[in-house]
Amino acid sequence: MTPDSAGRSDLSGKALAAAGFRTAMIATLLASLLLLSSDRLSAQPPKGSQLPLDENNCATCHGEEDLWTDEKARLFVSTEALAEDVHFRKGVNCHDCHGGDPSSFDVPEAHSTTVEADSKVRPFQHPLEKIWEACGKCHKEEAEGLRASAHAKAKVATENGRIDCRTCHGHKAHGLLPVKDARSPVFADRQVERCGHCHEKARDDYRASVHGYGLTAAGLVVTAVCADCHGAHAVFPAKDERSMVHGANVTRTCAKCHRFIAERLQKSVHGPQEKGKSPPQGKPEKSGQPERRPICTDCHQGHDLPHPASEAFRLRLPGRCGDCHEEASATYTLSLHGALTELGYGPAAKCSDCHGDHDILPISDAGSRLAPGPNRLQTCRKCHPNAVENFCDFDPHADHLDAETYPVLHAVYLFMELLIYSVFAFFGVHVLLWFVRSLAHVVRHGRPKRLQPGATAYLRFEPIHRVMHVIVIVSFLGLALTGLPLKYSSQPWAQELARSLGGFGSCSVWHHIFGVVTIGYFVSHLIWAINKLITCWRQGTPLKTLLLGPDSPVPNVRDFTDLYRTIRWFLGLGPKPGFDRWSYWEKFDYWAVFWGVAIMGSTGLILWYPNFFCQFLPGISLNVAKIVHSEEALLATSFIFAIHFFNSHLRPEKFPIDMVVLTGLVSEEELEEERPDFVRRMREAGKLEALKTTVPKRSTLFWIALGGFAALAVGLALLIGIIAAIIRF
Repeated sequence: MTPDSAGRSDLSGKALAAAGFRTAMIATLLASLLLLSSDRLSAQPPKGSQLPLDENNCATCHGEEDLWTDEKARLFVSTEALAEDVHFRKGVNCHDCHGGDPSSFDVPEAHSTTVEADSKVRPFQHPLEKIWEACGKCHKEEAEGLRASAHAKAKVATENGRIDCRTCHGHKAHGLLPVKDARSPVFADRQVERCGHCHEKARDDYRASVHGYGLTAAGLVVTAVCADCHGAHAVFPAKDERSMVHGANVTRTCAKCHRFIAERLQKSVHGPQEKGKSPPQGKPEKSGQPERRPICTDCHQGHDLPHPASEAFRLRLPGRCGDCHEEASATYTLSLHGALTELGYGPAAKCSDCHGDHDILPISDAGSRLAPGPNRLQTCRKCHPNAVENFCDFDPHADHLDAETYPVLHAVYLFMELLIYSVFAFFGVHVLLWFVRSLAHVVRHGRPKRLQPGATAYLRFEPIHRVMHVIVIVSFLGLALTGLPLKYSSQPWAQELARSLGGFGSCSVWHHIFGVVTIGYFVSHLIWAINKLITCWRQGTPLKTLLLGPDSPVPNVRDFTDLYRTIRWFLGLGPKPGFDRWSYWEKFDYWAVFWGVAIMGSTGLILWYPNFFCQFLPGISLNVAKIVHSEEALLATSFIFAIHFFNSHLRPEKFPIDMVVLTGLVSEEELEEERPDFVRRMREAGKLEALKTTVPKRSTLFWIALGGFAALAVGLALLIGIIAAIIRF
């Protein structure tokens, strides 16, 4: 930095003389400061003219603050700044960059822009504009790298519209600090901010990454920053083979810090790469592309690099492994682990938990974590501490659609599918015919009188039946709400439902609670029914009557007769049939609960306590239990929300709600029209009057109906979700 022409003419002889006397003092001061700061000097050999301090008249004049005031203050260069300047400490003097004659006290001569051809003095540059050329005199390798780099073509808001040395190292030319000095603009944390001026998104992603956390939160200055991965000057796009993060180079780049991980990776199935061969960019193992080994950035992508132990990284991991292992990824999503991951449950086992991360070996290798025997058992016990040997035979990647590889699972799946299609084929037609015929009947004959507050009604269900039914409703809806998100984990509605219920951890707890309630009411009802059966038998009722009589829920010959007569009525071939105490569809609903609770309960317990059951069951039983539990859940929820809700809410003669099982009551007209045989039998036995009671007040009926409508709303919402999932699948 030099004085302008006005400054030159203002320098008086007296000032120059005074400056001359101060030369020795300034030289002594600079030497002292340089000595004190010598411990921070770089090990790199010094460059520049190595001009002795007492011969550098530039520093003598420009170090005098009194000479430079007002608009010329910019020409003042303090001795303190020079003492800390990385260039000055290495022997690079003023004229090495600016040119001119540092030995002359004559201002015009010292700042002459023309010199003799044989002169050792370079013309003075005022101002110093060609930064790349000036810096490149000493920093040749850096300058060449910068000229070839992506930054050479970048357009930025600078004086000359391009990046130069000052863009990163700062515009403070004097007092330029070493890169390793914490005050330097390109020191670790400051470097990130400096690069972030142009690369804002990369900076923000870096801050949230494991490297950013290490730098800012943990304060680790050894943490990788921009130049460690991309290079400082020869920075190229990742697709350029010269880039440090190109596929052919990135493993070596990462290994500078992650040495031991690189060593483990080289020994793994992902490791050896043919030397000198650049792997193709993009996703490997795609049709038409040569197969290649994965590289660091296939799994640890870009600047968005969360800690490998973090939930964010773990939830993304199966998808990244799936970029190469598409088939394994597809079967993983079918597994419990995959479903939990899709619901955002981080602790669920991911690929690396079972196969390893950087030390992956083929399962056939005795050193693999999944090698049959002690290795696999030890791996399973990381998540399942009490796992037994049979547990390890469970196949988390089993595909029940693959009949060739998994014939048993495929057969179980086909049986459950056949059951589902059979039930819905029959009852779907049944509901459709019933709706059409019932609507015509109501239009022609009207509906029987409903329950009216204070009116006389008949008791159909005892209090224990009503309480039990409420428990069934609550537990069933609870199981559906907490279980269906796992079955349809890939569906947005299922993921949102799981989140709204507190995540899978919360859903799991509640699902188990509702499961225990279900088993509880099931066992309680069995005890009640057996006790009632024994009591009636002791009172003289024949066993045949107890089991097959009109008051028994056990199917008998009349049920098939009633079904035949009902179908004739559906088709307009006969009158509307009347029933006794139980209709055939009510008996089906009753025994369907028995089937469902038995199947869902047993398979649910197997999945809940796999280690216990695998003590005497093979590991494949877990795969079978999962299929049966999942398919039965679909059958039960779909049947209840579609078929049963039609019976209790959408039949024209019952719309909008059948209150009988909630109140236990049925109106006189309704009972006589629907169950004439029951009324006649009770009248003949003299028991009809004992069944008469009074309908509760309107407010009671309102709250009971509101509960029924709430259950209907939840069920229909879940049914819509199920249908949407089936259509999308």
